[in-house]
Amino acid sequence: MRHSALSLCLGSPCLGSPGSGSLRSRALCSGLLLLLACSDADTTTEENPTGPNADAPADATRHLDEGEVLAAVITDERALIGGIASEGRTGDVKIYNDRVRFVIQAARSGGYYIDQGGVVIDADVVRGEGAPGRDMLTEWMPVVGLGRLSAGTTVTVADDGTESGRAVVVVEGEESPIHFLEGALESEDVIADEGLYFHTEYALDAGSSFLGVTTTVTAQRGSAAVQIGDAMLASQSVNTMWAEGIGLTDEAAEEMSWIGFVGDQGDLALGVFAETAPLQSNLGMATISSLLSIAAGFDAPVELEDGESRTWTRLYGVGPDLSTLTDAWLERTGTASEAISGTVSAPDGEVAGARVNILVDGLPWSMAITDEDGAFTAQVPAGAETTTLADGRGTGIYTDLPTGAAPYGPYSGSISRTLALSTMTDGGPEIVQARGRGSATTDDPLTLAEPGWLTITAADGLPFEARLSFSDGDPESVDGALVQPRPSGYAALAWGRDGAVRLPLTEGTYSLVAHRGLRYELDTADVEIVAGEEAAVTVVLEAAYTPDGWLVADPHMHAAPSPDGKIPMAERLVVAAGVGIQLPFGTDHDHVVDYSPLVDALGLDDVLASIVATEVSPVVRGHFNTYPLQSDLDQINGSGWRWWLESFTDTGALMDMLRGHHKSDAGPIVQVNHPMSGLASFAGWEPGRVSRPDYWTDDFDAMEVNNGGGFGDEFELYNDLISRGLEFAPTGVSDSHNHLSGGPGYNVTFLGVDERDPGLVTDDALVEAFVARRTVVASGAWIALSIDPGSDIVGPTTLDARAHTPSWIGIDRLILYENGEAIDTVEGTSASWELAPDADAAYVVLAQGDSSMSPISSRTPWAMTSAIRLDVDGDGWAAPLPPLSEG
Repeated sequence: MRHSALSLCLGSPCLGSPGSGSLRSRALCSGLLLLLACSDADTTTEENPTGPNADAPADATRHLDEGEVLAAVITDERALIGGIASEGRTGDVKIYNDRVRFVIQAARSGGYYIDQGGVVIDADVVRGEGAPGRDMLTEWMPVVGLGRLSAGTTVTVADDGTESGRAVVVVEGEESPIHFLEGALESEDVIADEGLYFHTEYALDAGSSFLGVTTTVTAQRGSAAVQIGDAMLASQSVNTMWAEGIGLTDEAAEEMSWIGFVGDQGDLALGVFAETAPLQSNLGMATISSLLSIAAGFDAPVELEDGESRTWTRLYGVGPDLSTLTDAWLERTGTASEAISGTVSAPDGEVAGARVNILVDGLPWSMAITDEDGAFTAQVPAGAETTTLADGRGTGIYTDLPTGAAPYGPYSGSISRTLALSTMTDGGPEIVQARGRGSATTDDPLTLAEPGWLTITAADGLPFEARLSFSDGDPESVDGALVQPRPSGYAALAWGRDGAVRLPLTEGTYSLVAHRGLRYELDTADVEIVAGEEAAVTVVLEAAYTPDGWLVADPHMHAAPSPDGKIPMAERLVVAAGVGIQLPFGTDHDHVVDYSPLVDALGLDDVLASIVATEVSPVVRGHFNTYPLQSDLDQINGSGWRWWLESFTDTGALMDMLRGHHKSDAGPIVQVNHPMSGLASFAGWEPGRVSRPDYWTDDFDAMEVNNGGGFGDEFELYNDLISRGLEFAPTGVSDSHNHLSGGPGYNVTFLGVDERDPGLVTDDALVEAFVARRTVVASGAWIALSIDPGSDIVGPTTLDARAHTPSWIGIDRLILYENGEAIDTVEGTSASWELAPDADAAYVVLAQGDSSMSPISSRTPWAMTSAIRLDVDGDGWAAPLPPLSEG
């Protein structure tokens, strides 16, 4: 996904004041805020200590029995909650009972983009002894207009709950703007100071699934327009938003009783519930949802006079499924209700782990997960017309992980990380999920299909990717508000991590395509699946060519640590291995994350080595990858640079700060990402000039010329800059944010590191290859040259070129460029040219094909080499074109 400039809200008082600014500007400001957001928090005060030195802290590791509740400062890592988005640490406050558990951040700087103290950062149900946590919550916090929140300067355990049966944590602080907005827009006046004071009480009763949240906002310096609400951010990689009256969605109703998330694996549900007035949503959910998963609800906007307060009470719910929460909400609010129940079955018996949609008066009301006997019960409003519809599709994604493998969270405590890693090798407690059973019909709403099973095995035992399509089209027509969608339109996607994968499918005929990226032939098969029976296919994926001394790298990929990453870290590596990527770079937004512990746990160390990296993501100056780095998980964002807290006058100063923060023994390399929607566009580049020089810099080592397969302006930009004397390596990347987006495996960089084993590539060798510009940018093809790409040579010479592809990818011509101009075209896949210019010159070879890379991609293939610079007289290469002009 490319991120264009969001140069919004400049000079607009849109944030925090529901009546100010246009609706469009408020929505877009909200979207910018929630792309990447962060702010400072003050330290804990001596009067209200919540750190490890608090007097006689209670034991937050203790298992609680029915009727018990506890709030306590965490002093032992064993009390932390693990999961893909877990970020709690010792010194934070845990509030929990025998059902649910929450972690409230102490008055410290946090690890994700909203870093004020006093917000809920982790949430999960209480799981069995030794079961890994499955926190998918990023932040959950009271806000005013999505622009302000409490600084959280004091976080106090007011009542630990041991005597009263109700645990209470109090958070107080002045209003705090989202400093990311000020940094991203390079303006300290984006959010006007309204002089608000926040007082929030988090209360949890014994036996409750709800954390009660009561926030009082007081105007201290004159009148203020406020709209109090809650924003809940969750990891996109493991959940889908769900809203009352809408169901599965990325939007929200204008008014609703609750909104939240359901885990894609049927393992957790989160929701914010109204206790009195309905929740309102009017702040641009469609814009925000394109950036990251967020569920938000608000009280009605009001005008506070000086000294006046407004109090807003709502409930933060956590449960194994959504119906657990809606049942408890009906009871808590005293709403008359009645029970419904049923059993989901299939020809092979009752179905455990099925999702049962519950509709009231024709609209989505809740969702239940069936138990081990296929049964469910739920409460609905009394007298309502109620219907149900079961779903047993599952996500349709199979990554060959052990049963019970838990999503890995890099910022969990070390104990939680170790436990999650152990499930990657040994498995863990199974979360039962109905998969491959299709969806029920309205005529028979609780009956699903019996699946058949398909085992796909690679003859050579190496990882691979398999895509399955219905031979005669999708037989099901479903309501997307109730049923999980097909993955990228396929019937199923699968990756054989260790050379084989087994998956359930509904009965029918399928077309199978198996591949391993652009260095291998693919294989296809027609597969007949019969309910209750096993089918097996062996695929042969022969190597089409072996680029000795070159490895396939993808220097731009995302996973769950990125706020817009829609794939867990472990699955990112499994996908990379399956499509033949040997050096995946973990370039998550403003986080430094080391994927290598997962490489070992997944048994992938023979086929790939992960590179520690980050994507520094200034909103109005472009995004920059930096690698190789060292991750320090004890530091905020793994030691990622919080650039939005810095001041810089131009992009050159920003680059100086970036290099000052992200130091490494071997570099690091700085790469310009998607320059035509980043650095070059912000600087107003056109051939030969930049119109906004303060937004330009030439202090970089690499630049993306292929981001996701597109060909055009970036190629022209590269040739223009190289011909004007800039020295940098061109790269090809997928910029993938989910399993297939961006074309992982065929939009890559061939990196000349003189190794065949990725595990032997050192950081020094990686940096040396980029500095020497030994890269070939690929979208489906590799170009071998008789002279190494990136070389500086002297005198006339002969240049031989050959394009290599598997048979399913076709190259039709090779084109030689001199100083950015095409000077010769040779039809076919090989060519030889005499290079004898009158003056120093730069040469690039481009390969192009006219047919799509079907059945893997609809795009046509192309590839290009890093420029060879030819020095005619041996007196040092001189750029054939003058430097960029400015202004």
